[in-house]
Amino acid sequence: MFGALTKRLVLALAMFVLPAQLHASGEVAPPAEAALFVTALGEQAIRVLGNQSTSLEQREEQVRQLLSRNFALEKIGRFVLGNSWKKASQDQQSEYLQLFSEYVLNTYSRRLGGYTGEKFEVVKAQPIGKRDAVVVSKIHRPGAAPLDCGWRVRLEENRFQIMDIIVGGISMISAQRSEFAAVIKSRGMDGLIESLRMQVTKYTAQAS
Repeated sequence: MFGALTKRLVLALAMFVLPAQLHASGEVAPPAEAALFVTALGEQAIRVLGNQSTSLEQREEQVRQLLSRNFALEKIGRFVLGNSWKKASQDQQSEYLQLFSEYVLNTYSRRLGGYTGEKFEVVKAQPIGKRDAVVVSKIHRPGAAPLDCGWRVRLEENRFQIMDIIVGGISMISAQRSEFAAVIKSRGMDGLIESLRMQVTKYTAQAS
C-alpha cells in the first residue's frame, strides 16, 4: 500500500514540500539564507552517505538523525492526514504522529543509506507563498541525468525546516496524502494506524 511513496524516493533527503495552504503567522524565510541552509544540509548528507569507512547501519542512523533534526515531521504528518486529522480522536492523533515519524525516518534512512557518489548543487532560491522560500537544486548522479529538486523551506523560531520537496513537478507529501486518504477510505483511521504500526515493527525486527 505504500509502494507509490517508496517509488518516489530520491537521493539524499529528497522529500516533502508543503503546499501554500499551510501558512501561519511567523517569520519569513529569506531565499538567500534558505539556499545556504539547503546547501549545507545537502552537502552534509552527501558526506554521510559517501563515508565508506562507516557501516551501512551507521550511515542509516546518521541520515535518520539528520532527517529528524531538519524536517517538520509533525506538520507534515498532520497535513498528509488531511481532513481526517480533525475527525481522529486525541489518542489516534497521538499514536498516528508517533508512528508516522518513525515510519518516515526508518524508510528514508534505510533507502538513502546505500547512496554514494552524488554531488549536490543549489541553482537558485526565491520566495513562495507568504512565508516560505523554494530552493531549486540539482543532484548529480554517476551515470545518470541530474535530478532536479525544489525544496520548500520555512523559518520558525529562528530555525529553518524543510517542509516538502517537489520532484518532477510532483509534491512528495501531496502524493503521500492521496495514498493515506485511500487507505482511510477503505480501512478507516484505525486501519491506517495499524498499517503504519506494521511497517515500523517490521523495520525494528529487521534492524535487530
